[in-house]
Amino acid sequence: MTSPTVGGVLRARVVLAAVAVVLVVVGVLLVRGGRSPGVGDCVAAGPDQTVVVVDCGDPAAAFRVIGVLDDVPPLQSQPVCAGVFPRSTASYSAGGLSATPDEVLCLVAA
Repeated sequence: MTSPTVGGVLRARVVLAAVAVVLVVVGVLLVRGGRSPGVGDCVAAGPDQTVVVVDCGDPAAAFRVIGVLDDVPPLQSQPVCAGVFPRSTASYSAGGLSATPDEVLCLVAA
């Protein structure tokens, strides 16, 4: 058998270090806000017309999620939310004002 060369060992270490960096970055992204809002969560306005989950005690918390509906056209989201959740005063869909069915958050003021 031949022993590994110094260049081969160095190359393997560089690859392992790169994989470790990627795993750390993915982990940080998942922990820092990668989860979708669910019932009971409070949300605030995020970048690019998105919402982000925040602590309900946070002054930025604008709404609390009281329901999540699937396959609702965003253009019809508020009437549908109000029909299912009469307390709903607002709705949000990542689909914006699309006619394509999407997940819709039914909201009340936080």
